[in-house]
Amino acid sequence: MSPVVSESVELASRVVTALRVLREAGEVPLRCNKGPIRTAIAAAVRALTEDNLGAKVRPWHLSALRRRAAELGPVTGAVAVHLDEAVLVAELLPNRDRILLCGDEDHWRLVRFLDPAEATDEVRLVPETTREITLDGFSPDAVLAALGITLPDDVELDIESADLGRGETRTVLRYLFTDAGRSVLAEEITDGATPTWSRLRGVLIDGGRGALVTANRDGARLIMG
Repeated sequence: MSPVVSESVELASRVVTALRVLREAGEVPLRCNKGPIRTAIAAAVRALTEDNLGAKVRPWHLSALRRRAAELGPVTGAVAVHLDEAVLVAELLPNRDRILLCGDEDHWRLVRFLDPAEATDEVRLVPETTREITLDGFSPDAVLAALGITLPDDVELDIESADLGRGETRTVLRYLFTDAGRSVLAEEITDGATPTWSRLRGVLIDGGRGALVTANRDGARLIMG
């Protein structure tokens, strides 16, 4: 079976009409054009069928997407069946499973599968907020504080090192644990390549909701959804 590419993604007539209405109403995001729509749907299908979702989705959506993806049969194509400025729904062929993507700046990001009884034109997104934050230091402990999590007494800091060659090393300092049924990750990654760089990442998963902290030496951001 050939992988689904943008050329094999069709746009239903109602989506073409929705695009025209958006353009007539004024300036629209770059993502609300035929090319980006086809590209996003094809990329989502490949990520699902190749189990390559990774950083392409929010961490709190990953488990449910992988579970549904494992149940997919062969996917031969896709049709965009619903569109507004923030929401895109595609139907996968031939079994007609439907996936929901949300607008994310100039792109579309995969969110979830729709339930069989869920009406396509009544789909709603869980509100997501993004804001710049100030961390109390640059460490996994500072990430936990930003997530509002207290480190349990029995959780220790895990340290991993990997040889990058040429005398350079990547070091990861990580907390990974479960707190009251919530999955928590807080890590600092330092890459010893030239020039050296460090970044922080924190993830809180609580069912289908969660929070994500990303930071480097220039600033930090908190996403909640």
